[in-house]
Amino acid sequence: MKNNIQLALIVLLLASAGFGAAIYKNQMLGFSFIPEKKDTVWTIETKITFKADGGPVSVSLNLPSNSKELCAVSVSNISPGYESRIKNGRFTWKKDNAKGLQEIFYSTKVFRKNRSDSTTLAGPFKTVEPLFEGALKAAATNITKTTAPGLTTATESAVALLKKLTHNNGGEAALLMANAKDRGGAVYLARDLLLFSGIQAQVVKGLFIDSDRHNKKLDGYIVIMDRDNQVLLNPRTSTPEKLDIFLIWQQGDESLLEVTGGSGSEISFSTLAEIVPSRKSIIANAKREKAMLVDFSIYSLPVSAQNTFKLLLLIPIGAFIIVVLRNLVGITTTGTFMPVLIALVFLHTKLLPGVTLFVIVVSLGLVVRSYLSHLNLLLVPRISAVLVFVIIIYVAISVISIKTGFKQGLQVTFFPMIIISWTIERMSIIWEEEGPRDVFIQSGGTLFAATIICMAMENKYIGHLTYSFPELLLVVLAVIILIGSYSGFRLTELRRFEPMIRK
Repeated sequence: MKNNIQLALIVLLLASAGFGAAIYKNQMLGFSFIPEKKDTVWTIETKITFKADGGPVSVSLNLPSNSKELCAVSVSNISPGYESRIKNGRFTWKKDNAKGLQEIFYSTKVFRKNRSDSTTLAGPFKTVEPLFEGALKAAATNITKTTAPGLTTATESAVALLKKLTHNNGGEAALLMANAKDRGGAVYLARDLLLFSGIQAQVVKGLFIDSDRHNKKLDGYIVIMDRDNQVLLNPRTSTPEKLDIFLIWQQGDESLLEVTGGSGSEISFSTLAEIVPSRKSIIANAKREKAMLVDFSIYSLPVSAQNTFKLLLLIPIGAFIIVVLRNLVGITTTGTFMPVLIALVFLHTKLLPGVTLFVIVVSLGLVVRSYLSHLNLLLVPRISAVLVFVIIIYVAISVISIKTGFKQGLQVTFFPMIIISWTIERMSIIWEEEGPRDVFIQSGGTLFAATIICMAMENKYIGHLTYSFPELLLVVLAVIILIGSYSGFRLTELRRFEPMIRK
């Protein structure tokens, strides 16, 4: 009873850990369970030009803010002769001596992490106290009191106030607009008016990344709080905009570009969209955020090692299929995991050519092995002789295939000769002890299991899940342990014991 409880706890723990980690990666990190999923990644290039005075130069660029939907996944810059680094959300370049026209390029790749229509700023929502005095305060008070007092949401009230401010050229609106320059521009005046009316608001500057653009400037917008949601408003048109395609580059009163030791600085932005597999951008973002499930995983390995583990992660799937076929179905195979090794070969040779080559090599090897049995050789010399003949068979098949134009025969070298030699030896022993019928049953079961495993390993969904969610192998382990505790009838035994059941 204690063993059953312990077994149930182990299975439950493994399954919970595997499913929990996979669901976390899907919901929190954005990993997709679907292999074909693609994402749009935008490359945004920033061009900075200025005229250096001839001495030390320092350039500081404010970096774009990551939201819950938009996130920068990589950074690169072209700045010959400059030392660069990232600190406190700004990219800085320094040079000891620069003179004349200078050009600096900075680029980042941005992707959308989810498809929500609402988004939030990465940092805290900053606000400032609106300062209206005298006639300006009276004008602001009159506008806020007379603008659609029956409106219920902050968005409706903000839109109405912006329309009153920008579309009314007379009265209080004209007085306030005349003061816009002193407040930094019409956008900041509109923000102050919204704050004065009790609506939490903040000025942001950024780019819409939904289309390719060239030599664009940052535009100013206003983000307001409407209950628990943030809404992006265009102060020029007094309409809401989509915040999930708007990359925020400045918040509040942050400076965009600071140049020391130069003059006449200009900055422009260009965007270009491309379609990439979603896993690529998600892994890059998770590494940037130092997510533990990605930072301490196979994704931190070199690409060559990742390709190796991508194949190795499929082997437990083959082992699981072997467990099902042997313990639940009752199919016998030549060796326990021989079908898995053969299936790995089939991945390289393709299924049909691989099966054909396997049958030819093993059949010829059995003929040679049957002759060697009459010589009464010892075990090691006999297997060594079989190995030599297997290599000769490989060479013969390769030469014949190239002469006949059947190039698939060259793939015979993918079969591990040592494993094939032991397979031939084992089948020969079974032939001598149990007869040819058992040889055909076991070899047929081996080929059937290898075929099923090869088809599973070639399946793009299984390959995607094992590589993107390797923690699901814990679930496979839990099922294998659960099957290991089963000691009932196999499917192939039901017919065998059917007369006993009838009696």
